[in-house]
Amino acid sequence: MTTDARRADSDLSRYVRQTVFAPLGPEGQRRLRAASVLICGCGALGSTLANMLVRAGVGRVRIVDRDRVDLHNLQRQVLFDEEDAAEGRPKALAAARRLATINSDVVIEPIVDEMTAANMERFAEGMDVMVDGTDNFPTRFLINDTAVKHGTAWVYGGCVAVEGQVMAIVPGRTPCLRCLLPEEPDPAKLPTCPTHGILGPTVGVIASLEAIEAMKLLAGRLDAVSRWLTVVNLWDASFRRIDVARLRESADCPACKHRRFDWLGG
Repeated sequence: MTTDARRADSDLSRYVRQTVFAPLGPEGQRRLRAASVLICGCGALGSTLANMLVRAGVGRVRIVDRDRVDLHNLQRQVLFDEEDAAEGRPKALAAARRLATINSDVVIEPIVDEMTAANMERFAEGMDVMVDGTDNFPTRFLINDTAVKHGTAWVYGGCVAVEGQVMAIVPGRTPCLRCLLPEEPDPAKLPTCPTHGILGPTVGVIASLEAIEAMKLLAGRLDAVSRWLTVVNLWDASFRRIDVARLRESADCPACKHRRFDWLGG
């Protein structure tokens, strides 16, 4: 074994509780270290995802969020504190500062900006996987268009109150979000966190499900990636798995089937 190889194995010692899990192992950990992930949004889901993936040793984490920390965020957004809220710090910058104290080996790229049709492809450039920390479907459809167009895997997730859902999307292998939802749901009919609330444990569970799918993808364990839409209700402790595999063939998807990227077109 070369000196560089021995040093690399020594550097993995902080992840020993991950690498002894055989389906990941040292090789999976090395892949995580060489990988890049885009975290789309750094609110409740995004900050929890960033915390988990940085601690897991993903080598490069790019965080995009336009918002600033507010006091009511602290109930569920794990990377921020009262000082961040008092100063009104941008979430991406506050998250990056905190994450740098957690794992200095990870390259963290904070971007304070809104994700739009004009910049989404630039944000996704060079990323191996994208994860959903957003709270609205227009941005999710924008992520989906970018993913399908460029063949980049992403993990969809959302939650409100005590409910949430997660689906891993691998272009060319699984249905995409527009296979599942060809059109944007009516915003007026959707529950939101301001109207229906959100409990911290809901965020933790949905972010955990997103993070494990992202880790499988980044570690190259495609055989282990879930082919289901997972729906969770924490209040009654129920988990449902909905088989969406057939949608890729049966849906007349504008993105997958017709290569029409309406949301990237603005």
